[in-house]
Amino acid sequence: MDCNQTVVCGKIIKLGVLRYTPAGVAIIDFTIKHVSRQIEADIARQVLCEIFSVALGPAAMTISELKTDTVVKASGFLNRKNRLSQQLVLHVNHIVQI
Repeated sequence: MDCNQTVVCGKIIKLGVLRYTPAGVAIIDFTIKHVSRQIEADIARQVLCEIFSVALGPAAMTISELKTDTVVKASGFLNRKNRLSQQLVLHVNHIVQI
């Protein structure tokens, strides 16, 4: 199955330090806080969540130049935090400041 795409807008509330994998690929961890109103079953609903995120390569370099409280639109895919965890993490492939 190839359908695993996520797009979310929100504010960066935590920003890790840019680091590098043993292969020399840039990597950064960060958290996006999302707040919106969505319609579910014809009823308006307040949505509040914090999304743990990671980016590698050029996206990591872009994110490392941002500051906390920056509002962004991020797109990528979901995966487990690691092979022993069921916690989801957004792997960001593309991010823009909005």
